[in-house]
Amino acid sequence: MTNFSKVVITKYVTLVKFLTASSHISSRKELSVQICWYHIVGVTMYVWASLHQHRCLVILANLRKSKSGKVVSLSHSVPFGDWFERVSCPHYFAELLIYVSMAITLGFHNLTWWCVVMYVLFNQALAAVLCHEFYQKNFSSYPKHRRAFIPFVF
Repeated sequence: MTNFSKVVITKYVTLVKFLTASSHISSRKELSVQICWYHIVGVTMYVWASLHQHRCLVILANLRKSKSGKVVSLSHSVPFGDWFERVSCPHYFAELLIYVSMAITLGFHNLTWWCVVMYVLFNQALAAVLCHEFYQKNFSSYPKHRRAFIPFVF
């Protein structure tokens, strides 16, 4: 397990403990009794989305670096690899999935958290559309099949 994975898991566990302290899990039962299927799905989705977001950010950072790791260019270029083959801003999509995973972990019924998810959806979708338009305007060879934000959809 990489250091990044350990940090992601530690942060998520801390967040879940904080959020569930005031949610529906208020009885003093054993933790293993309190864990439901959606907790496992949510945590798994969180780790998966966080790793993909990290990979996408590394791809973006490497666009400006040489093999030695030194920054050699400040100009924009078209990213390729991982989710960049399907969307212009996969790191924004991964961010949305991270927030959705937290909503799933909370058990689907926390209205306040779903409002946060909706805010993140609209915020990241707008940023992705603007970024997608920038790529299309400035790079004539930009792949036509790429969507802005959500693969195959938007």
